[in-house]
Amino acid sequence: MYHHHITLENNTIFRRRQTSKFNAGKFLLIFIPVILFAGFLLLHRGKSQKNNVLPEAPPSAEELISQHYYNTLTHKPSDETPFVLTTEESTADEPIISGKSAIVVEKDNGKILFDKNSNEKLKLASLAKIMTAVVVLEHKDLNEKTTVSEKASSIGENIMGISAGETYTLNELMYGLLLNSGNDAAYALAEDVSGDSDTFVSWMNLKAVDLGLNDTHFSDPSGLDDASYTTTRDLVVLTEYAMRFPEFREIVGTFSKELPYSDEHKYLYLENQTNLLTTYPGDIGVKTGYTEEAGLCLVSYAVNGGKEMIGVVLDSQNRKGDMVLLLDHGFAAAGVKIAHPRLTF
Repeated sequence: MYHHHITLENNTIFRRRQTSKFNAGKFLLIFIPVILFAGFLLLHRGKSQKNNVLPEAPPSAEELISQHYYNTLTHKPSDETPFVLTTEESTADEPIISGKSAIVVEKDNGKILFDKNSNEKLKLASLAKIMTAVVVLEHKDLNEKTTVSEKASSIGENIMGISAGETYTLNELMYGLLLNSGNDAAYALAEDVSGDSDTFVSWMNLKAVDLGLNDTHFSDPSGLDDASYTTTRDLVVLTEYAMRFPEFREIVGTFSKELPYSDEHKYLYLENQTNLLTTYPGDIGVKTGYTEEAGLCLVSYAVNGGKEMIGVVLDSQNRKGDMVLLLDHGFAAAGVKIAHPRLTF
């Protein structure tokens, strides 16, 4: 009896085990396909989502130029505080200026001491070379050398006198750019700094945006292209910024420069065309400009009695005479009397 009981009990256990094994197998047979199917759905969904994501668009030509411009910036002036023009002070004894647009500003406080159509967009001729110089100064060491291309040497009108195949330092070319107003020097510098003149012009316009010159656009590095335009207000801001660079201040304040003959280039004599540099008290230069469409243009910077004045005149009949009147008026408004009985116009 005892043995039979055990046998029955064992049979019962065996049946239970068989039942358990059968149920587990059945569960796996059902569950595994479900898992595989769910995995397939998830994989398919992932691929669909991946396929629906558009590839990132490559940067545009403009974006590449901008990246190149900012990535190659190497020099900045010690003071980067933006120059802001402030209130305008009108007086009863304002001068009569022949220029279509004119302005004189006290540098220390940005105060406009004379204004004639200073917001009018006009052609600027070779005053564009002020921006050319700024872009060069911010991207290159002036001790570097470059070889003049055929294209640069063939640019006409005002020239420095460089020839294709000659090698100059960028500093030498900057003197030719700002003293002789050399269009050939402008293109030689542009090609060296950015690789080609078109890219360089884009850089000039990027810098104009950085400086807040909202009414200025450049079409070439020399100013020969009369599609370029600006305002006298914008030129004051540009000039003030350029004068923060010691190299620019030194060059525009130089009346004449000799480049001795060498194995790399010919002898050249350069002379500053900013005539007031040697005739108006305290004048430290900056730049002349002229094309038939732009008329006579001039930017001057003068320091007297601890006051600094920036004067600009565009489309003038007598730019030197206009500038004398502008500077005299500016200094008088600031309490500084200028004596120049032998001044020649």
